[in-house]
Amino acid sequence: MSADRQAFKSEVTACLRAGQGVNALADCVSRHFPDLEVYRENDDLIIKNARQFLIVRRVGADQFLMTQHIAVPTTNEVDFGGGMKRDVDHLFDEINAFSKG
Repeated sequence: MSADRQAFKSEVTACLRAGQGVNALADCVSRHFPDLEVYRENDDLIIKNARQFLIVRRVGADQFLMTQHIAVPTTNEVDFGGGMKRDVDHLFDEINAFSKG
């Protein structure tokens, strides 16, 4: 695990254990991926690269649902339980791959 990945995992894990909301998670993602536009909509993270959007919703202590959209950010898929289920380790991998375009 790279230092960046380990730092990201530690920071996200600390935020989640402390019961901090999606704002803290958005700040964490922004610090580790400064080239991405990160904001929140309700309890979801909306992450934008140059061409598409990644939606992240926390669904458990260490579980997230993620979906990608090209045109507009929409939470419809995660609203109905769809998307890719990821833990904190894989959250970093998905965002890292997404940040590369």
